[in-house]
Amino acid sequence: MTRTTFARAAGVCLAAGAVLSAAACSGPAGGGPSGGASDGGGTVGIVEFDTTSAIDSLFVDGARSALEDRGYDVVSQDPKGDPGQANTICTQYVTRQVAAIVVTTFALDQMAQCMSQARGAEIPVFYIGSPLLDGMAGSVDVTSPAPINDLFIEYLEAEGVTDILTLDYTPGTPCRIRKEYRDEKLADLDVNASNHEFPIPGQVVDAQNATAAWLAAHPEGSGTFAIWACFTDPTAGAVAAMNQAGRTDIPVYTWDFNSTILDPIKAGQVAATLSLDGAAVGAQVVDLIDDVLAGGEPQGVPASNTVLTRDTIDAFLAENPDALD
Repeated sequence: MTRTTFARAAGVCLAAGAVLSAAACSGPAGGGPSGGASDGGGTVGIVEFDTTSAIDSLFVDGARSALEDRGYDVVSQDPKGDPGQANTICTQYVTRQVAAIVVTTFALDQMAQCMSQARGAEIPVFYIGSPLLDGMAGSVDVTSPAPINDLFIEYLEAEGVTDILTLDYTPGTPCRIRKEYRDEKLADLDVNASNHEFPIPGQVVDAQNATAAWLAAHPEGSGTFAIWACFTDPTAGAVAAMNQAGRTDIPVYTWDFNSTILDPIKAGQVAATLSLDGAAVGAQVVDLIDDVLAGGEPQGVPASNTVLTRDTIDAFLAENPDALD
């Protein structure tokens, strides 16, 4: 990559092999791209994951705000969790000759077309979600598998848990890495694991239905149980199923705190979760973009995080009132 490649002016829609829709060349409208004022920083295209995912929306909002504060224009589109659509969106950004592209949550191998075309156009691609991998210009790693998984394993061992339900989404990099860490630790334990893969969109309802079926097969008193969910959305579904069944004997361990699970944390239904600061993550990715566009090398940085439990949630919210926004 050359530094001059990245000094492209914002707001130009070209037609080199593909034609952008009118919405993609305009400002905000419904689910289409959104733009912000620029002081000459160029345009950055964000490939969202799915707007029904609260944590992904936090990352997108944080990145958009930080980019606009630094003088970039921002365009973003929602592929609704579909890698094919995500690659199409990325192709549009390449055609537009944006200064940089940000991909949220999707895995590197899901974005092969995007990466190939961006590489050909010498446009750097940054990821929110993954560790830094070959081909990425930078990444903010939000996977953070250890803190919650370690607490989960400690609970299984201390309480002699016999059966667990896991709510997984292996196409997403954070969920897959969290699952791999969990499974490595579980290999040494004598625990029966029921693994359920939920879809996106539809993650909350599907997780609720899967949990309800699992609860029916594991009645209270027939063992010692726990649930593992790879982020907040399936956790909300699991809690809804437990509430419907009147079950209070099963803790849930999860990631990516937001307001939908505040009451379950305070009630102890959610034993532990991890808070990721969307605004901070957004600022981190913009720092990476600024550095690479100025000629720096690719970097991967961990997202700052905080473990939340019933005992710490009130103090955390007192210090971070914006965490519920």
